[in-house]
Amino acid sequence: MDPTSELPEYLSIDGEIARYAPTVEVPLDAAVEMISRAIEYCREHDIGGLLVDARELYGFPHPSVVDRYWFIRKWAAAAAGDVVMSFIQRPEMIDKDQIGITMASNAGMIVNISDNDADALSWLLANIRAKTPA
Repeated sequence: MDPTSELPEYLSIDGEIARYAPTVEVPLDAAVEMISRAIEYCREHDIGGLLVDARELYGFPHPSVVDRYWFIRKWAAAAAGDVVMSFIQRPEMIDKDQIGITMASNAGMIVNISDNDADALSWLLANIRAKTPA
């Protein structure tokens, strides 16, 4: 079967990475599930890097620490150590202390967050090649 036939909506593949850029308004639990499906797709199709552009993903308030813990654990399980992720998010949604990055690292994820494409992509490419944080 052609792997692109089951490609989740908003996901595109470019060589060694996939880009997930949803443009939709949904509640937090739906947003988390959408990103989980993109991560699972990448893991199942041996795509080592996922760039998640969440700047146009709306419909929920700034996530609490408890929310972050919940979705990071879910995403870590979906990645199973096989998918390196870089997130692009609106600055107001990024925790200034980056507690989510610490939680993700503790859960076995290699992940970063940025507010722009260039930094997010550069970090992702460096880390999927090294499979260790830069």
